[in-house]
Amino acid sequence: MSTNNPFDFTKAFEQFDPSKLAEQLQSTFNMDAFSMDAFNDTLKGKFDFDAIKASQEKNMALLMATNQTFADSSKVLLERQAEMLKQAMTEATDAIQALASSGSPQEAASKQVELIQHAYEKALANSTEISEMAKKTQEEIAEKVSKRLEESMEEFKKTLSDIA
Repeated sequence: MSTNNPFDFTKAFEQFDPSKLAEQLQSTFNMDAFSMDAFNDTLKGKFDFDAIKASQEKNMALLMATNQTFADSSKVLLERQAEMLKQAMTEATDAIQALASSGSPQEAASKQVELIQHAYEKALANSTEISEMAKKTQEEIAEKVSKRLEESMEEFKKTLSDIA
């Protein structure tokens, strides 16, 4: 009875010769044909590495500025939401007192409708205000990024024209 083990890789590894593999890799990536000196000579005068460095510094400055804008805006947004919550709690307390002092059930129902309408309008106004604050921050960051992208494209075009 012969057993045919599908996990027996002996035959595959019989043909594997690490020294042949190393020779093939060495001939494929022949370092004599491509030396760093030749590479540097080819690029000498073609790339302005200081300009590339300056460009990357501008990119990092943009990243830091947008992060700072986002952090500042988030802080202002959270502070405003806290103010809104405090104001809502005060208004809720006042509403409970107003409902408790209502005389007849009809007066209480009328006051309740009035308070619900006021609460709805206030929530809508607060939601709109928060959305506008977030939108303003997004537009400010998008404007900075867009401006930097335009600058980067001009820098890239200049680099390509210098190479040609």
